[in-house]
Amino acid sequence: MATDGVKIIDGDLAHDVYSTFMEMYDAGASIQEIKAAVEQPFDAEDGFDYEIYITVYALALWQTGQLTHDIIAEVDEAIAHGAGVKVWQNECGAKEGQKRQRKLEKLREKLSTPNPKPRKCRIYKLVTKFIFEENTVLTFQLPDGAYRAAILMEVFQHQGRSEYRFLASTYAATSKPNIAEISNVEVLGRKIPSGFGQYKTGLDVVAIGPKLLRSFADKFESIGKIELRSESKYVGAYSGARDFESFCWNWLNTALYIKNLGGTAIPLNELI
Repeated sequence: MATDGVKIIDGDLAHDVYSTFMEMYDAGASIQEIKAAVEQPFDAEDGFDYEIYITVYALALWQTGQLTHDIIAEVDEAIAHGAGVKVWQNECGAKEGQKRQRKLEKLREKLSTPNPKPRKCRIYKLVTKFIFEENTVLTFQLPDGAYRAAILMEVFQHQGRSEYRFLASTYAATSKPNIAEISNVEVLGRKIPSGFGQYKTGLDVVAIGPKLLRSFADKFESIGKIELRSESKYVGAYSGARDFESFCWNWLNTALYIKNLGGTAIPLNELI
């Protein structure tokens, strides 16, 4: 099934269209720019995908007070075509098809009247004071006393929220590392196919929010910075940490991770 439920915003495509629209709208993009961006993810030849796209797009336009008659006409045409309802009937049964039809009819009723309170652009405040700066190399000790090293790849910010994304290095010793030693280690990542036999290097990040990170920030010691190229900061896999113990797991199990979970060790100097 190409979607996860019969609601208007359900499944990956619907969420992608809606989130892209609202992010660009909040950033001050024009409707023409937004439309060009949200049209990209779907297959125009696929009636099912098109129905998802146009209904979500129309809903977002209605919510922001930007809906026009031509878009309503496209929604009417998609509903009349019935591609979504047919898919639900064929794959999930008549009842699910009827549920989808009711959702479409309810949406069409909503679109017939202008939104009395259009959603305004939301301005999100950027964090400017950080626990650690990007590209900082942090050393810490595991419970057995062994030293490890983490590189803060980036502080990712989205809609007023932030998270710290760390790279797990393969450094492991009984002595504290220095920057020269870290420059020669490897970090966890993976090779991602990018077509025609080509591969892109993706980095495996361990992410944690600022509130949780502050609770064990005293476990780390900064030993300097290693400037990573901006184009090398491409996420290949993502995992979260909820406390210092779960954070350490990624360094305790690097060999297991590489062997069993599709990872590989990437020389750090390739990213600098």
